[in-house]
Amino acid sequence: MHKRTWIKILIGVSALILIVIAVNCILRSLVEKKLRTSLQQCQPFIKADFSKAHINLFNASVQLDSLHVSYDPELKQQHTHEINFSAATISDIHFFKLFTAKKFEAGSLQLKDAKIKLDNYLLNKHDTLPADVLKKIDLPFKTVSFNAVEIKDAVIFEKKNNACDTICTGSITLNDLHLPEINAAFSKDSIHFSNIQCDLNDVHYRISDYYSVYLKKFYLNSKDSVIQIDALKLVPLVSKLELGEKLGRQADHINASINTIEISGLDAMRLRQKKFIARTIKIKNTSAYIFRDRRLPRSNNKQPMPLDYLKQIPFDVNVGELNLNDAEVTSEEFPKEGSRSGYIKLYHLSVTMKPFRNHADKNASNIVSNINASIMNAGNIHATIDLSLLNGTSVIKGAIDNLNLPPLNASAENLGKFHIESGVLNHLDFQFTATDTKATGQVVGEYHDLVIDRLKLTNNGLKKAKLASFLLHKIIIPKNKDASLDVKNRTGKIDYDRDATRLVTSYYLKALLDGIRDSFAFGFVLPK
Repeated sequence: MHKRTWIKILIGVSALILIVIAVNCILRSLVEKKLRTSLQQCQPFIKADFSKAHINLFNASVQLDSLHVSYDPELKQQHTHEINFSAATISDIHFFKLFTAKKFEAGSLQLKDAKIKLDNYLLNKHDTLPADVLKKIDLPFKTVSFNAVEIKDAVIFEKKNNACDTICTGSITLNDLHLPEINAAFSKDSIHFSNIQCDLNDVHYRISDYYSVYLKKFYLNSKDSVIQIDALKLVPLVSKLELGEKLGRQADHINASINTIEISGLDAMRLRQKKFIARTIKIKNTSAYIFRDRRLPRSNNKQPMPLDYLKQIPFDVNVGELNLNDAEVTSEEFPKEGSRSGYIKLYHLSVTMKPFRNHADKNASNIVSNINASIMNAGNIHATIDLSLLNGTSVIKGAIDNLNLPPLNASAENLGKFHIESGVLNHLDFQFTATDTKATGQVVGEYHDLVIDRLKLTNNGLKKAKLASFLLHKIIIPKNKDASLDVKNRTGKIDYDRDATRLVTSYYLKALLDGIRDSFAFGFVLPK
């Protein structure tokens, strides 16, 4: 080949390379300009910027360094959500659709080292996305689609009063994310994805002035239909005596922890529709301590019944079965009169609810709960509660077996003003129906060697009330009531009017005690 031919080829190749470089530079410039213009079009509510763009047209990818996004729905520059990423990498971009059809389609979006600062004021608002926001934004795309969106190594903060508290750390992945028809009618329900995987750690969140929630790990995988929560704690922010003092009334001070919560068969896609649908919920190894100061005034507000509590859940619940296993619950009270508190403790508490839901339909109109526990490690209780989801009526059946009574003095002496010298409750059957106004039913019991002393409060503390104790021993409470007695002599009638200002647990307990009092010939003189 002649020398001139080689020179022509060399000049042609060089020219082609220069053209490719020039075209690449022009296209990269156009792409970067398009990106910046697109971000600017989201103003004034959403402001976004980046320090530098790395554009590779050969593998159709873009990396934005130091991407900053802020959202100011009220346009007052006082309350904004802010997000910072060290890098945002978009791969497999369809540039042709981007420029010609206003469609943003790409393979993946990776957002690294996210620092997400959520404003407390906006979080507490019911609607942080005003309906007219999208009408005022000249949106750059008609649709947005990614095969996967990954937020990695995120740290989420809550902003309040110019301070930031860490809420959690972790990563989130959305698969097949698609935002069709982005227009003025767009809402959160317009966001579609096939799977979400969420892995959060060390979650701290303050739910009121008096409590915060902490959990070590939260894992959600909608593909596997599972949620697992490890080391969940309800943490009081004030002491047990301070809570009532600050509120100026009686209130339950709760300190509780759960080792593990496992949710299986979850329909995660329905969560956005405020529907919690799952096959099972398993709650393992729970510990709860509850304290109430009875010296403070009691609220006269109407207290919810079980169905009312269920209806307060802000979404539809439909779970096949809920299991609470091996829980330990301590209830302590400081009496209205006296110098010492009393307590009762349940060990190895287990509860099974089938189904667990907050509304009736053609498939289920009742929740049946089975409850088992050890009372002070001195005896066992088991009960079944059949709750109607139609009218809230509960049918309660159960029994207490082989309960050694003196260990109950931890509660009886300081709260009930009586001392149990001896006694074993061999068996107590109970059955009653509780509506929102009245409980009716009966108890049938047998016990032996029961000796109870009445106490009175003196300047030197609680002392035995001799006359009252004598009447208990000799007239009111027989020492033995065993199975040899006619059942009618061991039966008590429950006919108890509900005090709607007291908790439902108090209602059930008072109804049971009403039947026990009635089983004694002179039970009407016993304290209520």
